[in-house]
Amino acid sequence: MATRPEIEDLLYHEARLLDERRFEEWLDLFTQNARYVMPSGDSEDTGIETPILDDDRLTLEDRVLRLRNPASYAQSPPSRTVHLVQNVQVEPDGPAAVNVHCVLVVYEARLESVRSFAARCFYRLIPEDGGTTWRIAMKRVELVNRDQHLYNLTFLF
Repeated sequence: MATRPEIEDLLYHEARLLDERRFEEWLDLFTQNARYVMPSGDSEDTGIETPILDDDRLTLEDRVLRLRNPASYAQSPPSRTVHLVQNVQVEPDGPAAVNVHCVLVVYEARLESVRSFAARCFYRLIPEDGGTTWRIAMKRVELVNRDQHLYNLTFLF
């Protein structure tokens, strides 16, 4: 079983990688069959409401390639972000996984504006390398303001 400080360190590391635009290292935190979801509504069934994003590992890799492309208009100039992770709770999920709940606030500075986004996040983590390394098998980001106009969400949460 993972301890809360262990999991907090992983989440803080993830936040730092995103803020420093170290996207390839960020991808390494995910399992090969990972899923990353940002719903547009309150339902967990993505068949009911079209999600803001619903990525598997391949589409996450594609998203990173697009963020790295100098011709990417949506990120020219690139966003500068600060990710704040709080209220981390860790629950066992059987003998080989943990569920993590936390609160996330992201500040994005781009061009002449600064925006903030609050979210509740849910992770499912599984151990690898004999239990010494935790990987993200699933990440769900529920934006508090997901029902409002979300212009140009092209950075990573």
